[in-house]
Amino acid sequence: MQLWESYNDVRAELALYFGQDLIQAGKLTETRVRHLFDSKPFGNWKSGRENENKVVQAVLSRLDAIIKSTGNVAQIIAKKGV
Repeated sequence: MQLWESYNDVRAELALYFGQDLIQAGKLTETRVRHLFDSKPFGNWKSGRENENKVVQAVLSRLDAIIKSTGNVAQIIAKKGV
């Protein structure tokens, strides 16, 4: 059963990361698949995606800080009765 699960996982990874359809992905040997995932272009793509995620996380953190600050200002104004 584990072989079948890993085979489906590899096919799914090829479809997601390399744009392969499932039939073509199933025709690749395990060695060829390992070479693809160990390749420098895949490592570069993966690093690029990680950097994109860091940028998004930074933007969301800044927005969260702005929302918290706005809430603090609203509380101060409410206490002063302005």
